[in-house]
Amino acid sequence: MNYKSQIIEKIANNQEVVGIIGLGYVGLPLAVNFAEAGVKTIGFDKNPQKVDSINHGKNYIGDIRDAVLREVVVDRLTLSATTDFSRMAECDALIIAVPTPLDRFKKPDMSFIESACTDIGRYMKPGTFICLESTTYPTTTEEVMLPIIEENLKTNPHFKTVTLSGVEGSSSVLTGGTSEAEVVTNLPPLGELRGAFWLAYSPERVDPGNKTFHTRNTPKVLGAMTPDGLEIGESLYKKAIDHIYPVSSPRVAEMVKILENTYRLINISLINELALLAGKMDINIWEVIEAAKTKPFGFQAFYPGPGIGGHCIPLDPFYLEHIAKKYNFDLSMIHAAGHINMRMPHYMYIKIATALNRHKKAVNSSKVLFLGVAYKPNINDERESPALEIMEIVEHKGGEVSYHDPFIPVARTHDGKEYHSVELTPKTLENADVVVLTTNHSAFDVEFIQQHSKMIVDMRNMVKESSDKVYKL
Repeated sequence: MNYKSQIIEKIANNQEVVGIIGLGYVGLPLAVNFAEAGVKTIGFDKNPQKVDSINHGKNYIGDIRDAVLREVVVDRLTLSATTDFSRMAECDALIIAVPTPLDRFKKPDMSFIESACTDIGRYMKPGTFICLESTTYPTTTEEVMLPIIEENLKTNPHFKTVTLSGVEGSSSVLTGGTSEAEVVTNLPPLGELRGAFWLAYSPERVDPGNKTFHTRNTPKVLGAMTPDGLEIGESLYKKAIDHIYPVSSPRVAEMVKILENTYRLINISLINELALLAGKMDINIWEVIEAAKTKPFGFQAFYPGPGIGGHCIPLDPFYLEHIAKKYNFDLSMIHAAGHINMRMPHYMYIKIATALNRHKKAVNSSKVLFLGVAYKPNINDERESPALEIMEIVEHKGGEVSYHDPFIPVARTHDGKEYHSVELTPKTLENADVVVLTTNHSAFDVEFIQQHSKMIVDMRNMVKESSDKVYKL
């Protein structure tokens, strides 16, 4: 029996072992979904605290119910976590869900993907399905992952003897009808090993805090390097995801992710720029949007804010620019949208300074209380949050900065300064020279905040009534 037949049979009989590399906002929910389906799932992470939490049934991801995690870990024993990456040899499928940040030069930091692929090449067994879910640029699967995995197979003991019967591949050796009895006892040229595993890409579509769409009911795009890899991937993912949408290649799937988030970036940047202009013209941009929404076709509402946060939208344009340069292509519209978004925290600082000036105060020595540092409402995620950058600017200008966020007890600005969430009391509000609404958490009592605040800068349209002490975006 060849490798493809073996893994397809295992999947059909629920005997496969799935490994999830990276146990954050993407990896852990996916691992729980597989485990709920009765699939033995191993989570891999280099953070021992995360691993220990999972193995004790302690949840740290808001979109997973505590009881569900305890059930799959403690009761059903279908999910476990480890820092021992050599256990990849136990897995029939490996799914990569590691961070892909930008470095200080705004270039994609591929080190987490590269590290995962290095470990996969060293430890996986022949006949493994590998899929990347991390946000990245098109061609990553073929031009970054594949060479690293193949290079590290040189030291993989499981590939010292590889049966090549019926496996897929691009080389004549693999597709030339090798009999099951024939075995490679010395490591062959790297290209000849491509048929001993399958590579695919499937973009994560996690939306933290979304109560309607979650990992299972969000359609999943999947592109593989070969038809066999696509067939295996579909069979596997159907255990954890309700609907799989196959595409022709990994680079198509990679571009899908970039398109989805770049579409949002451009539209949010557009409405942010219009909001700034509307403010100068004494036009309420929120009223404009509500009126435009009445058009039943050709318009989708996007809303202004202090900037765009999270892991995807602020980063994707730089991924696309990175690969576009290799093709000598200038992404002028995307570059402009990214530039607008990057400037928003500075414009929001100007809003704060202007509000204080109108009350004969300077930013220097003023007490500035920020309400919300999460990048979106009702989640405990402050990655790339514009609130942190605005806090940093105000601090550098001499302001006395504090914040309250019911979801984030400790926050660090980009320059490394640590803040602790203060209690939201009448006294806390009254002591602030200005209160800045940066995240529209549903837990915030807007009437209470208005009652006890001297002055408010509202960046999220939380205060509906006009007032001399309320300054809107």
